[in-house]
Amino acid sequence: MTATNNANTKKAPQRSKRLRKKLFQDEFATFGFELECEFKSDLTDETVSQFVDSFFIDAINAENLAFGGGLSSKRLSGFVGSNKRYGSATEEDKAKLLTWLKAQPQVANVELGEIIDANYYI
Repeated sequence: MTATNNANTKKAPQRSKRLRKKLFQDEFATFGFELECEFKSDLTDETVSQFVDSFFIDAINAENLAFGGGLSSKRLSGFVGSNKRYGSATEEDKAKLLTWLKAQPQVANVELGEIIDANYYI
């Protein structure tokens, strides 16, 4: 009988459910997507502020999503995920948000990234 200690054949360590939950892994992984939204160039600060209020009320909170990111007079960019603990943003959430953003007159261009692991970017 020959023992092989090849690093390529090692399995990932088995972790307890408690540890998987704490590390947001396996069944506890959470997913989301990146958002890049460019505004039209002729907007006032008040118009951008109204858009952001509407964005959070009508698009993010209404769909039980969470957003983290940054805002300038030219763009809104960040990461969108679920507002539920151990919840994930879905392709349906992504499609609804894209439709909402494209319908806004203040938006010149919008790009949504692929759905990725929110904690490990995989």
